[in-house]
Amino acid sequence: MSTPFSYSHTFVLDRPHFNECFKNSVEIDNSVVAYKKALVFSLIGVALLLATEVSGYIAYFLIGLGVVEALSVFYRQPWWVARQMLSRAANSKVTLTIDESGIHIDSFYVKSTIAWSQIDKVQQTQDGLLIFHQNTKSYLSGNCLSPQAREYLLNQAVKPE
Repeated sequence: MSTPFSYSHTFVLDRPHFNECFKNSVEIDNSVVAYKKALVFSLIGVALLLATEVSGYIAYFLIGLGVVEALSVFYRQPWWVARQMLSRAANSKVTLTIDESGIHIDSFYVKSTIAWSQIDKVQQTQDGLLIFHQNTKSYLSGNCLSPQAREYLLNQAVKPE
């Protein structure tokens, strides 16, 4: 009889970790469609400014809101990473444990378990693994996984037909 598999690794939620998470888990859309909200705010502001007697403050506010929205789309990754670094979880230690029951994440702020039965799909990325579960996805950095843990996780996530 083989011994049950158990793997544990502790890491820090720092800026490089957040950058890796964003890079590997978010599909970046730089098309015009991504800037739709910014364009709508700006066009409404310009229309209010040119075509009505409404106070210029409202029009300039909407134009400014459009500019801020466009910047948030263009600088999506730095903006997201900055928000994560401002959170209370930033620079805290996280313990990742992979065992027979699932994937466990334990920190001062979060205690979470993803059971093997909840995992729909595991996708390898350039630097780690994306775990799709219950209509959401989680990212596990390759720096946090040994080759044995990665292989075990990929084997456990495969659902028999």
